[in-house]
Amino acid sequence: MPPKKLSVLILEPNALQCDLIKLTLLRNNMLPIICEQPDALRGHLVRHSPDVLLIDTYLPGQNGLDLLGQMQAEALLKTTRIFILSSMGFPEIVQKAARMGASGFLVKPIDPDFLVARILNSFGQSGQNPE
Repeated sequence: MPPKKLSVLILEPNALQCDLIKLTLLRNNMLPIICEQPDALRGHLVRHSPDVLLIDTYLPGQNGLDLLGQMQAEALLKTTRIFILSSMGFPEIVQKAARMGASGFLVKPIDPDFLVARILNSFGQSGQNPE
């Protein structure tokens, strides 16, 4: 039986960036799940239990790190790897993301190969998908 595809929940308000990420994941045998609004994140996490969450720091009407903190407080991300996306990689933002349990921080524009490598590396050097 082939390994399970990694499911990746994407909360990225920029449509072009979101499409690039989605196509990158599809080309690398991953399952992208698009969350279009920050207030829908909770429902997507409960419904899909994704392996990975990609979340932008600047969301419409909300800070992505604050939203991440809310989801962590509700224990909705216990088994989910978190990657923060931002156009600004200021050290204080990167450090805050790390303190909040992020597996990685990616500065936009996203390099597709780097994104895939970071996701796979978070599951082990071999790049094997979780069972």
